[in-house]
Amino acid sequence: MSAGRFIKVTCLGCLAAVALLVVVVGVALLAARQGLERQRIEDAELAAGDRAAGALTASAPGRVVLDLSHGEFYVHPAGPGEGLLVKARFDHDAYALSDSLEILPDSTWVYRVEYRRTISGLQSILRSLLGGGNDSRVDVFLPPDLPIALEVRVRQGGAEAQLGGLWLTDAVIDFGMGGFALDIAEPLREPLEQLVIGGHMGGFEATGLGNASPRRLAVDCKMGGADLDLGGEWLRDCDVRLSVDMGGMNVEVPAGLDVQGVIVDRPHLRPENPEVALPVLRVTTQANRGEIEFTRR
Repeated sequence: MSAGRFIKVTCLGCLAAVALLVVVVGVALLAARQGLERQRIEDAELAAGDRAAGALTASAPGRVVLDLSHGEFYVHPAGPGEGLLVKARFDHDAYALSDSLEILPDSTWVYRVEYRRTISGLQSILRSLLGGGNDSRVDVFLPPDLPIALEVRVRQGGAEAQLGGLWLTDAVIDFGMGGFALDIAEPLREPLEQLVIGGHMGGFEATGLGNASPRRLAVDCKMGGADLDLGGEWLRDCDVRLSVDMGGMNVEVPAGLDVQGVIVDRPHLRPENPEVALPVLRVTTQANRGEIEFTRR
């Protein structure tokens, strides 16, 4: 093939590709506009207790699994005597909310909640450009009188969890491409066995972790930042593992708490003859292309 013919064929191919791209974008814009015109922003409510027929009791521990993406999410304690409840407001043509409740043979149970986007990422971006932002919100209410193992997974969204006063046996939080805020403003009903937090490409803030009194605390932060407040009413010793990769972590340690394994900028001010042995935090750290800083307050 001659050089001239090669250039001509290449140019025609490029023009065809550009034309195809224009057609695809045009079709996507038309679909996005039509989607905005027919969007159905409505309320939804899911109540696990209504389907459990009294099976959810304090004698049967359970697990709550929240798999959430593309929205704003909030986790709260329910009122005394209230059951598991999910309230949401979202566009039912672009997102889907579902739940399931499984009662196992040993009377333990698993309750799952899933919220996800049902349109493509391109459609979502184009809707935003046309003035149709994502106004979805999901609120999950956890009963304070049930022993619960909590699992939270958040992707491409923001979440806040207020867990003070709940009866949690352990908690695992995993988030990506978003942000997460955890607040334990008052002691849990029983100390946690473990609290595990993992995140990548986002930020994380946690306050009042001492009110959870976990036997094991693990925090892993990749390509993001984390602020941890270890204040609260610690009831026992804790093994703490902190790690960062391409990020930074700031850890606030309250006065009077004994921290072993790392150097904190000021002494822990332990009383000379405490009547009750003070909790000890045994800390191990790993920082790769990042830094973990400890401050005493």
